[in-house]
Amino acid sequence: MATTNRPNRISCDAFSDINLVNTPNNGIYNTFTNNLRLPLLGVKGLQLLRANFVNNSLQLNDYNGQLLFVYSRNSTTAIPDSSTFHVVRLHPSWYVPAASYTTFVKNKYFNNGAELVAALNLAAAANGDSTTYNPSWLAGDVTFSFDTTTRKISFTGATATNYYAPIPQDHPALAAFLTSYGASGTGVKMNALGFSGSYAAALIQPINAGITMNERLGFAMSYRNRGIQWTSSSILGCATTTGVPQLNAVATEADSWPILLGSQNLNIYCNAVAGSGQDSRSLRTLLATIPIENASMGVCSYTLTSVDGPCLSVGNEIYNLQFTFLDDSGNPYYFMPNYNFNLELNVFFD
Repeated sequence: MATTNRPNRISCDAFSDINLVNTPNNGIYNTFTNNLRLPLLGVKGLQLLRANFVNNSLQLNDYNGQLLFVYSRNSTTAIPDSSTFHVVRLHPSWYVPAASYTTFVKNKYFNNGAELVAALNLAAAANGDSTTYNPSWLAGDVTFSFDTTTRKISFTGATATNYYAPIPQDHPALAAFLTSYGASGTGVKMNALGFSGSYAAALIQPINAGITMNERLGFAMSYRNRGIQWTSSSILGCATTTGVPQLNAVATEADSWPILLGSQNLNIYCNAVAGSGQDSRSLRTLLATIPIENASMGVCSYTLTSVDGPCLSVGNEIYNLQFTFLDDSGNPYYFMPNYNFNLELNVFFD
């Protein structure tokens, strides 16, 4: 077989995809395709050698429940149920409101926990949201603070004689609460441009795997976790180490530090890897998982430093290479249309 079209390395980049300009969803993309002018024949294996891309992930992701902080306000210390749930939320960074609508706070790039807390306090205060679109929201009911010494976030309830608790992301009643729509629904909606100020189901942020802002802020305990300070006063459904709801005016400090990182890893999938790679969700086209080592809007550069370990269950004839990108949670990892993504692959032949 001729060897002149058997390159050992091949470079692919998003800007070479002529159809990328037709991508819907504001032009952002999490997949691109490079068509090969000359096919690769007799391929035995592929391996990611280098990747160069912009970390386009904000600290709080726009497309799932990370914009929603959920807490319970109850007149007793009983186990919180959905009737006691309330939501403080940020709108997506790409949000465009209907005309004259100003009752919202948008997600953005946050340099530190203090900036995030400032945005949350605006969203929690008067005019920070609307009960028309966030039915459970209570203006001025909670405030947030950031301790520059401990580097942890706290929230404090303001309504007298009530007890407050952060709700774990896997609370059995949470998913139904956040996705209940209709005249008496509790689901969070947006006053969206193009829909005459009414709700549009397509613009409701999906609740993926129960993820909420609570975990990102450091309230990471799950529903059935027992903290090391669990006592007879502790209850299920309070996402703290003590499991004890706090009376108004008493701050509830997060047990962990805030995660100001949209994703720790970038999972890269390739259509030519027809079963050689498999991730924890059983997707069979995994090419590589690489760490994200630069902050948001920084350029990430990855270079393979290990010995050869190619994906060997690949197509023998390759006519195009399509790459898809997912984050830690299996959600699409999106890139803005002016951000290129370049990959260099090692190609192994029979």
